[in-house]
Amino acid sequence: MAKLTKELPRVPFLFLFRVTVGLAFLYASFGKILDPKTFAENLLDYHIFSSALVIRYLAVTLPWIEWFCGILLILGLFIRSVSFLASGLFFSFGVAMASAMLRGMEINCGCFANAHEVISPFTLLRDGLFLLMSLTILVSRVDPFTIQNFIAQRKQCSN
Repeated sequence: MAKLTKELPRVPFLFLFRVTVGLAFLYASFGKILDPKTFAENLLDYHIFSSALVIRYLAVTLPWIEWFCGILLILGLFIRSVSFLASGLFFSFGVAMASAMLRGMEINCGCFANAHEVISPFTLLRDGLFLLMSLTILVSRVDPFTIQNFIAQRKQCSN
């Protein structure tokens, strides 16, 4: 009984983190999916990749990866795998933004549909908070408000 009591306060936070990260990915993906050219230009401004082919590939695929991560996190499917991927993405985004800031670049973040959001300590902090949330999801027990948990319970009931 004591173990159950200790787990209950964390459940709303895990649910909130999972849905928040999922919604952030969905929101971030829409503008990029609808306007891959602008996103490619944002990626080019970072001066990380020299190949135009790599930039085009990232501009077309990355938004869809974000979209799928968002959907799967909100629904609560493949939570461990998706939170691992999300953590890797947030870490990569943070490294790219920090690199640009250290090089004195004043470029658009490319984070969301707002093309006028310049990389700043705020964008880096926001990315860090999303990284912290996704890592918390990764290392915690799956919250009960997921399709994944619902399917597992249905399997146990049928056995």
